[in-house]
Amino acid sequence: MRKANPQSIAKSDPFALLCSRISALCRSFVDSTIRVWAARLEVRWWTSTPRGLPAWGPRLFPAAGILLCVGLCPGAGFGRSPAENWYQLPQSRTQSAHRAAQPLPNSQSGLPSITKVEPPSWWAGHTINPVRLLARGTNLAGARVRAANPAIRVSGVFVNENSTYVFVTVNINPSAPPGSYPLILETRHGQTTIPFTIEPPLTTKTHFQGITGDDVIYLIMPDRFANGDPANDAPADAPAAANDRKNPRAYHGGDLRGIINHLQYFKDLGVTALWLTPWYDNWNGVNTCDKPWCPNTYYHGYHAIDYYAVEDRFGDMATLRELIEKAHALGLKIIQDQVANHVGSRHPWLKDPPLEDWFHGTLAHHTLNKFRNSVLLSPHANQEEFRNTLDGWFSDDLPDMNQEEAEVARYEIQNALWWVGMTGLDAIRQDTIQYMPRSFIRDLSNALHRQYPKMWMVGEVFERDAAQTAFFIGGHNGWDGIDTRLDSVFDFSLWNASLLTFTNKLPMRALRDQLKYDALYPDPLRITTLANNHDTVRFMSLDGATLEGAMMHTAFTLSVRGIPQLYYGEEIAMEGKEDPDNRRDFPGGFPGDKHNAFSASQRTADQQRMWQWTHDWIKLRREHSAFRHGRLIDLFYDDDAYVFARQDPNDAADTVMIGLNRSANAKNISFSTARFGLGFDDLFLHPLIGRPEPILEKKSVALTLPPRSALAYVLRGARASSN
Repeated sequence: MRKANPQSIAKSDPFALLCSRISALCRSFVDSTIRVWAARLEVRWWTSTPRGLPAWGPRLFPAAGILLCVGLCPGAGFGRSPAENWYQLPQSRTQSAHRAAQPLPNSQSGLPSITKVEPPSWWAGHTINPVRLLARGTNLAGARVRAANPAIRVSGVFVNENSTYVFVTVNINPSAPPGSYPLILETRHGQTTIPFTIEPPLTTKTHFQGITGDDVIYLIMPDRFANGDPANDAPADAPAAANDRKNPRAYHGGDLRGIINHLQYFKDLGVTALWLTPWYDNWNGVNTCDKPWCPNTYYHGYHAIDYYAVEDRFGDMATLRELIEKAHALGLKIIQDQVANHVGSRHPWLKDPPLEDWFHGTLAHHTLNKFRNSVLLSPHANQEEFRNTLDGWFSDDLPDMNQEEAEVARYEIQNALWWVGMTGLDAIRQDTIQYMPRSFIRDLSNALHRQYPKMWMVGEVFERDAAQTAFFIGGHNGWDGIDTRLDSVFDFSLWNASLLTFTNKLPMRALRDQLKYDALYPDPLRITTLANNHDTVRFMSLDGATLEGAMMHTAFTLSVRGIPQLYYGEEIAMEGKEDPDNRRDFPGGFPGDKHNAFSASQRTADQQRMWQWTHDWIKLRREHSAFRHGRLIDLFYDDDAYVFARQDPNDAADTVMIGLNRSANAKNISFSTARFGLGFDDLFLHPLIGRPEPILEKKSVALTLPPRSALAYVLRGARASSN
């Protein structure tokens, strides 16, 4: 901490020297008082009173000392009222204990300036009001902030220790019209403007629609999908080595315009929602080292340097909004990949954090996550391992955000809602969600649902243990008493079982064995069932993979309970081993590509076979509600085959049956019609996919499943006469 020079102060103000001495004593007194009383009461005494104690009790002693300091020297920095210094946080959060930096006349003699405001805009009538602004700048010591328009009120002004950030609470009149509402920041050396805008709200009829079982999600890495605007391939500050399609870890040129240009492709395939990996702005440079993963860039988007900017290689805010509007016009939803857990090491915060505990540690001093993730589930975990899993950095390059600091939590919740409100997106995928406090997940979920009732968020809990993923989904309290209110989680356990089953590593009954753990979930239909993603080896590159195995894996993903999620290129049987090989460019999306897989006429025979298969199973989901909302019934399972039904709870007549045979030989199976629970004696099995002729069954089902196949039937039946 930098200190003022008493001699310089005395020269500028005769009373200032005495004031500075008293201020130093006051600060020491207040610091020690805060530490002692806050520790004893386990609360911060300036924000709350423990139950059972009179309101004046815990405040009396420390308040007397502060009043003495203020009376002796108002310039000590403690002269503002609590209403001016602190803002109202969501329930269960505590206020920040950071002290405002004091004016430093020698080193802080310049005019104040503001270079960044987060969020730069908000909405009148929003469920978050007031909104907390974080403005970055210089020479902010002793700043006072006022509104230039009576439609907004300012309070809670707080300057950080380095005088480079100011926090400001802005209360917006619900009837304030959209427009510019600048704030005036003043110090003893001058004034500047904090730009702020009230945005017009987007209509809820066509935006913020959420995700349901009616949807099929398609995951895209923008840099690897299609290059629609070569003009943004090489930003001015990017070295040539950052743009190299021959380097699988460099930028390849894919962008938002490329996705816009191929929206009809998604519509033709039948998917209904596009999940884009992060579009936050990332560093444009190249990391060099003597390791196999160098040189590398942050083409994937998970190393944000600006939470409020669009990656310049992908486009800008106008292009992003164009994408979302055009997608909506075609009936396609958009899912944003948000990353509240960490930022990139090139973020300006790393050199100058807004608060000293903004992160868990610093670039020079931090602990790495040991990923003993089961301690998050266990009520018996020791604090050392538990804290390491929450506070440890994902890597040295990914600083871990501290959501237990109230200002950080407020910042990130507002950021999530800002992106939704600004763009009209429909859902959020939250990266590495289990490494954040469950109370924060709950508060974030509540804030999203409060403003956007249909909003949907799926969390990445990359675990092959269903108990771990079930612990984080909302709808039930964990042992800690917290319901995260999280809409969905990815079903990595079932995904793993499917991969092993359809590459002949596990018997087919393993699918049924894994599905029995659905008992751990409040509602298994809410789970997101993935075929693959950008962190996993593509199916066709797994040991034992065949095209028929990939087809069965896809059919199972699209027919089992839950919300299916596909990964770009799986529909044409793309190959790809470990990252970054599993992130190859989509063929035909880039200048110079030898063939164009967006066009059926240019796909190979295997590519077209896989594409059509994927399309047909998606079509079945769209046409039969049982695929989307039906309960799952196990009908038959052994080492080679698994047969199950999906039955619409609102229409038992809409029952579908799916049969999967992994064996190289035809499989004869039989079971009683009573297993469907429909009360029918005679059943007609009308084929939906896999064989041409209908089958009439009386009292029992006898099927022959072709080798390496997936079949689907819709059931129709009649009860026997009572005579």
